[in-house]
Amino acid sequence: MSRKPRLLLSRQALADNYQRLSSFSGQAECAASIKANAYGVGIEFAAPVLWEAGCRTYFVAYLEEALALRSLLPDAVIYAFHGCTLDEVSVAKDKKIRPVINTSEEATTQGIASLRPALHIDTGMRRLGIPQYEFERLSGLMEHCQPSLLMSHLASADQLDSSQSQQQLTRFESVRAALGSTCPPSSLANTAGILLGENYQFDLVRPGIGLYGGSPDPMDPKGFQPVVTWQAQILELQQVKPGETVGYGGSFIAHHQMQLATIGVGYADGYQRVLSGRGEVAIDGERCPVVGRVSMDLVTIDVSRLSGHRVGSWVEIMGPTISIDTLATKANTIGYELLTRLGSRMERTIV
Repeated sequence: MSRKPRLLLSRQALADNYQRLSSFSGQAECAASIKANAYGVGIEFAAPVLWEAGCRTYFVAYLEEALALRSLLPDAVIYAFHGCTLDEVSVAKDKKIRPVINTSEEATTQGIASLRPALHIDTGMRRLGIPQYEFERLSGLMEHCQPSLLMSHLASADQLDSSQSQQQLTRFESVRAALGSTCPPSSLANTAGILLGENYQFDLVRPGIGLYGGSPDPMDPKGFQPVVTWQAQILELQQVKPGETVGYGGSFIAHHQMQLATIGVGYADGYQRVLSGRGEVAIDGERCPVVGRVSMDLVTIDVSRLSGHRVGSWVEIMGPTISIDTLATKANTIGYELLTRLGSRMERTIV
């Protein structure tokens, strides 16, 4: 028995999610956001699967990520969201990496036009991108950098009752209209933006979380399949009497006779401590509550009402029964954070 927690990575689920998002995207090219090691699932796994599914354009955060991706996909179009410095231009050119230009200073970097960069404008996120008060300079900046793509990023696309997405769309369209025939192909939509409809899709969309099985709206999963099934094994079973405490600090007190299982996973693997006393796992589709505190390597669960489990049985931490979004809601966070914090010591198996 391994004893180490494991991640089962589904090729079919990732390919199906890409095809589903592509079908939602109308005439727009469906790219893929594969930054942060493919949202924690691993670019070595994700990149070839997405390529086989038809994806030809990819977005990462840093040049280093782009270079790692290039070694896997020699013919892909690869953009680096955080751009590149003057010292990195020659490397980017050699490896055909397209930086995303976020400031007017970057747009005038020597040699930048040869990289076919994207030009990022800020329509309301107020994070990265050419700010609105510099929009009158865009025509001149475009002459310097000759972008292959004009892009912006939606701040509230996952909040259907927010008016911000429409405001950003209006600003983006006004910039495109001002540029006229010189406007390059355009991109605005992430996963949530794709689901807002064709007005937001333009020439290229760049989904992220939906590819990996999460939803921008935790209450509406949109039919995305779980790419990651996270499992841990039962290491020990114990009978606990009424009045006995469980775990660090004795934070849980048994009120009746219970059978508890200790499983080999903890906050070192990305199972957050905030899930102490509130998380759930599943055995053969049956949910079991977490009792006591989550520790670095171990979690204790109540299996009193179940049968058939034993030492060595696999327990689902996240997967078909406990979705990414269900677990994220329990942890007061989002699926993005859960995926990108998955621990490196876990075994990863492609299925």
